[in-house]
Amino acid sequence: MKYPKTQYSKSIREHDRVSNPFLIKYSAVATGKTGKPYMNIILTDKTGDIEARVFDNVPKFNAQAVKDTFVQVEGQAQGFNGRIQIHIKDLQVLREDEIEAEEFLPPSFLNAEKIYGELKAIVESMQDPHYRALMQAILIDDAEIVLLLKKAPAAKSIHHAYPVGLLEHVVSIAKMLDFLAAHYSPYINRDLLLLGGFMHDLAKIWELQFERTTDYTTEGRLIGHLVMGVELIEKKAQAIGGIPEEKKLLAKHMVLAHHGKLEYGSPKEPACIEALIVHMIDDLDSKVNAIRVFTENDSQPGMWTLLNKQFERYFYKPEWARK
Repeated sequence: MKYPKTQYSKSIREHDRVSNPFLIKYSAVATGKTGKPYMNIILTDKTGDIEARVFDNVPKFNAQAVKDTFVQVEGQAQGFNGRIQIHIKDLQVLREDEIEAEEFLPPSFLNAEKIYGELKAIVESMQDPHYRALMQAILIDDAEIVLLLKKAPAAKSIHHAYPVGLLEHVVSIAKMLDFLAAHYSPYINRDLLLLGGFMHDLAKIWELQFERTTDYTTEGRLIGHLVMGVELIEKKAQAIGGIPEEKKLLAKHMVLAHHGKLEYGSPKEPACIEALIVHMIDDLDSKVNAIRVFTENDSQPGMWTLLNKQFERYFYKPEWARK
């Protein structure tokens, strides 16, 4: 038996009766002000996420409402602090053969092949033979990396958190870095700058798992993409051979310093101009994307968004974002 998908998270309104399958993105038990436990759940489908709560039979539903599980949800939509929540009355765990999986996974609205073609052209324009060989070995010749890069999000939630988001982020940064290399010439090493843009987040293809919902892998939690990126540079440099030690050290520094400050998770602060630029352009591109997506998805009518908790402010909505 198939459970048809007829209601989507983005179209559910206050007071709607909900009776449809969803994918569980997040699930946790919390305690209310009265001391009674309740469940905080995030449901998702191809249109996005919607909050849900379970207030009754929490022990029963806690065993069923597990992350990455497909469930048939029965409940009622209610408004809460300007958002829609589904108050779940019942749910049933579904097998994958009982649903159409594509209805629950975010669609890829980006053309991965086109964006990858742009990345490849920039790699091939590099002039330094050592940096170019290193980037070709990683970004062109390694089939596993290429395959994952064409699918991966750039983050779990903060920015470019959708399929192909990592590739979009990397190419966006590389284009800006290319411009800045010419603007600040001859004081900037263009190829080192580009290498930093290509490599700074690349190991997120292993730090994150993204087959259904996005979360951290065990390697991602224990090691992290900065260290994993440095390990990749060392591994590929050893395989290629002949890369000068100083160039290897600079390449690794670009990855280790890209968060900018020790308190932001950088083992090292930028110690060369190129590393400083990569950090600042990475920060800029991440924030622009986060604000754009937030503004685009904001449900508040009128000229101003709801409060953005990440930036602790309201954002003015340009005409294209007004509903």
